Amino acid sequence: MTNSNVCALILAAGRGERMKSELVKVLHKAAGFSILEHVIQSVKEAGVRRIVVVIGSQAKQVRASLQSDIEIVYQKKPLGTGHAVLMAESLLKKWRGEVLVLPGDASCLKGKTLRSFIEAHQESGASGRVLTAQVDQPFGYGRVLRQGKHVVRIREELDASREEKLICEINSGIYLFSASELFEKLHRIQRNKKKHEYYLTDVISAFGESGKPVEAHQIDCSDEMLGVNTRIDLQKAHQILMAHEMEKHLANGVTIVNPIQTVIARGVKIGQDTVVHPFTWIDRDVEIGRQCEIGPFAKIRSGSRIHDGAVIGSFVEVVRTRVGKNSRVKHLSYLGDTILGEDVNVGAGTITANYDGKLKQKTVIEDQVFLGCNTVLVAPVTIRKKAKTGAGAVVLARHSVPAGKTVVGVPAKIIKQGKK
Repeated sequence: MTNSNVCALILAAGRGERMKSELVKVLHKAAGFSILEHVIQSVKEAGVRRIVVVIGSQAKQVRASLQSDIEIVYQKKPLGTGHAVLMAESLLKKWRGEVLVLPGDASCLKGKTLRSFIEAHQESGASGRVLTAQVDQPFGYGRVLRQGKHVVRIREELDASREEKLICEINSGIYLFSASELFEKLHRIQRNKKKHEYYLTDVISAFGESGKPVEAHQIDCSDEMLGVNTRIDLQKAHQILMAHEMEKHLANGVTIVNPIQTVIARGVKIGQDTVVHPFTWIDRDVEIGRQCEIGPFAKIRSGSRIHDGAVIGSFVEVVRTRVGKNSRVKHLSYLGDTILGEDVNVGAGTITANYDGKLKQKTVIEDQVFLGCNTVLVAPVTIRKKAKTGAGAVVLARHSVPAGKTVVGVPAKIIKQGKK
């Protein structure tokens, strides 16, 4: 289901000083993706197709990380969340739908949570809605001040009274408003006296004062509320996201021997009855077939496809590589930019030397090839069907091995049949 009348506005302009990093906060990674990418993916999973991101600090790097379908707005001066939303006013002046406002660091938010949030808002007919949760330790979060189901104000930690700090219902920073009403209310708010910023939370009371109160939408899982502000938060986000991924794969019939010692990026596809051993790293944009065996201590990097029945064993790294059905890469090997056919045996220590100093080059290894231990294939090169290499052979670039032939030595040469 597509929410075509909803535009997402993601606030990602802040630097994130508490991360203590030269890198802007939203570009730090958890579970294989940047924090901002996780937020965008959740928005897309909720069926929202128009997405606008407000950027500021390290704008060039943040923009370069985004796909072409994402619209960009700049906040040149860091004057708060309310000011950041106002920067999108000219872009959205013709938008007649609703605006879903989210922080750029809500990396653990689930798409299904956003979808139910949007649906509940559309069914209620309310002027606005805010996502909240009950937590045991609300320190640092804005507190939700209610009158029944309506939110009359959100009090930031810095401004909260002693009594208000005892409230355990917190603000997620996720809102849904009519676009026209949102911007009209934003023009009414004033700068906060302590931080001299425009708080987006102040529009809540502006809606209430105009007779259009905002409703609260409380969820049970406070993990989804986690904002990444420190390295500790980043580590927590990584663990939460990893747990979600592991549960998904386990439910689909994948054996993960020790999930705590395994990293599987969001969106990886793994077939039924595949076994993933400990200390394995599986990057984004990877597909693994059925009945495979992966690891331990394996690294499968982006762009790789592992077909049914294949084995990627101990201390093996593959990148942008296709491993055919029932092929075996069991020990201490590196395959980069390689097309590996079916029923291939890759001996321990085999390397495809894919970088020539300027460009990454391709290696093609056809079906039923046998590569001896410590073989080095200098790309670009092709090893034809049923060919063999002896232990320690070095096959030079553009010196293909013919089908059914055996090569040995440095540089590798064909063994002539019948030679005594």
